[in-house]
Amino acid sequence: MLIDKDGKLFGKINIIDFAIILVLIGAAIFIFMKLNKSGEIVPVAAQKQYELKVYVAEVESFVTKGMKVGDTLYDDSKNMPLGVITDIAVDDSVDFNPDTTGKLVKSGKEGYNSIEITSELMATPFDNGIIISGNKYGIGHSLTIRAGQSICFMRISGLSEKGADK
Repeated sequence: MLIDKDGKLFGKINIIDFAIILVLIGAAIFIFMKLNKSGEIVPVAAQKQYELKVYVAEVESFVTKGMKVGDTLYDDSKNMPLGVITDIAVDDSVDFNPDTTGKLVKSGKEGYNSIEITSELMATPFDNGIIISGNKYGIGHSLTIRAGQSICFMRISGLSEKGADK
């Protein structure tokens, strides 16, 4: 008999206690799946060192002054670190405007710069990019980044495994 006359399962555990244990196990699995958004259990050993580059063609010059090498780069919407900044390349802003003949020509804008930020981080590879804390990122991904005292909207422009042949 599964349940005896005293309401114990297999004569050992109270059926109500057993139901509570099942509910607790189910809740723990649910919480784990919510925290690990991809639903995949990724061993730390599967992670590799990556170089991530983010780029914006036109941002106010004061924004570039608020970040420096050594700052942590964050995905601002998720408050999630995207590595430590190893390089910041600031150049003239990139804009395309028509000349007197109507042909589009590359030009800059006073008070603006283009910027490419390089960071290094540990991530798990997948077919289309990398996974960081259950979030997938690939080249062309748009995101709001935070670095030092600055926040701006950028795109992932490069992604390569550190130490891999290029």
